[in-house]
Amino acid sequence: MTYIVPSKANIRNIKDIHADLLTYIKNNDEIKVDLDGCEENDLSLVQLIESGRKTAEAAGKPISLANPVSDSIKNTLDRAGLFGAFSKDDLKFWLHKEVL
Repeated sequence: MTYIVPSKANIRNIKDIHADLLTYIKNNDEIKVDLDGCEENDLSLVQLIESGRKTAEAAGKPISLANPVSDSIKNTLDRAGLFGAFSKDDLKFWLHKEVL
C-alpha cells in the first residue's frame, strides 16, 4: 500500500496531510510515499517528508518514494537550497540516484 500525497500540499493543508502520514506510518511496516500528483507544494511538504523519514527510520521501518520527485518538487527543493546539502542517501531518496 502506498500513501498518495494530495495534488495540493502546502502550508494551508499540511496539518491534515501530516496526520494522515503519521497514521500511515504507524499502520504499515514498509512506507512508500507517492508524490507524483502533487503539483502545488511548498517547503512545508519537504519538511513533512523529511520528518516522515525520521519517524519511519526511528520505528525501524523502511521508507521510500514511489518515484523520483517531479519537476515541481525539484523546484521547491532547489528554491530551499537543499540540493547542495544533499547526502548520498538524500539523493537516493528524493531523486532515486545512486552516487558513488
